Amino acid sequence: MADDAADASATLEGDPPDDQGKDRPGDAADATPDGGDDPSTADEIRWAAFDVLVDRGFDAFTTQAVADAAGVSQSLVHYYYDTKEDLVFSMFTNGLDHLTGEVRERADSDDPRERLLELARYMLRTPEGEAFEDTVEFSRMLLEIESQAPYDDRLREAVEYDSDFLEEFVADAVREGIESGQFRAVDPEPFAVTFVAAIRSGQNRRAIFADDERVRPVLDGVAAMVDDYLGEGGA
Repeated sequence: MADDAADASATLEGDPPDDQGKDRPGDAADATPDGGDDPSTADEIRWAAFDVLVDRGFDAFTTQAVADAAGVSQSLVHYYYDTKEDLVFSMFTNGLDHLTGEVRERADSDDPRERLLELARYMLRTPEGEAFEDTVEFSRMLLEIESQAPYDDRLREAVEYDSDFLEEFVADAVREGIESGQFRAVDPEPFAVTFVAAIRSGQNRRAIFADDERVRPVLDGVAAMVDDYLGEGGA
């Protein structure tokens, strides 16, 4: 924690360092003349932290490295995020908020089967070019931070919240499909846990190998869980 302690005392109270002249997120200084919002300083630091984490890994993740990537002083990083752990937590929960919002928007079919497949396709999507690189980097960020969850209560609770959200999303679709006669009668909760775990495995494979060929079989298998296991003809 020597990296986090450096210069932190100068920024835990009062204003940001004078040479930066930044306001805290949400202040009027962050607004554009037309009423829109520019990225806040905290956002820019968090984005730089994302780049450092996916490029170098957690062991090399320091607030000085983040400051260098963001083009700001280390003391400014500590003004917005008291410790490295606070920055990691903010980055992780921001990513999870984005993920849950996208799931609600993209997996919204009225048909429970299609809703499950939409979820799997979104979580295991394999776009081309830069978009694929973005999904790889996001998966690596999740994997790097989740690996720290056993040692950090806040991260563990955030992982649990995210897992609970996805599992309940799946279980609700399964219940709906059973009630409508589209799915055979199964216990929704164990299916949901297994379904989400399979998706997570696919995301981890993408993070590790950055290869669509390693992910596509997982998506095919998850689709088979829906059609061959949940379907009325399932054993």
